[in-house]
Amino acid sequence: MSPAAPAERVRPVDRAFRLALWIAYRVLLVGWFVFRPRGRGVLIAVWHEGRLLTIRNSYRGWLALPAGGIERGETPLDAALRELREEVGIASTPEAMRFVREIPTTFEWKRDICSLFELHLDAPIEPRVDRREVVWAGFVAPDDALGADLAPPVRVYLEARKGERSDA
Repeated sequence: MSPAAPAERVRPVDRAFRLALWIAYRVLLVGWFVFRPRGRGVLIAVWHEGRLLTIRNSYRGWLALPAGGIERGETPLDAALRELREEVGIASTPEAMRFVREIPTTFEWKRDICSLFELHLDAPIEPRVDRREVVWAGFVAPDDALGADLAPPVRVYLEARKGERSDA
């Protein structure tokens, strides 16, 4: 399946959730424009055989990584493990996750610092999505991802990774 066009039949209840998420996201954008908040979040780059797991959210048009905010009392690693489970149904151990770097970013009128983690899988997995918040997930070649519309911190990560590879 292509990341651009999920072809599954959408149940009415899922369609209602997608509409609610689309509206909520636009309300948040207005709030972020007015208040310019600062936040902390996590991104998880899941790799298998040189391909990166990307997702598409129902309320955004770009490819992203499993990601989310850090909740009160949560460490970045705990948030990464939670978001990975919630968004794509992958349960990982803390030992399997590798902290890569922090990516400061400003987009959608908010200033975030995203802790980026990598998870390298030995065996293939089939990501599970809820078809409400996350409508598609699949593994893509990094160059294909860079050729697509990407969330800004994901582009920063992939371009830096590509630069490191070409320097070696």
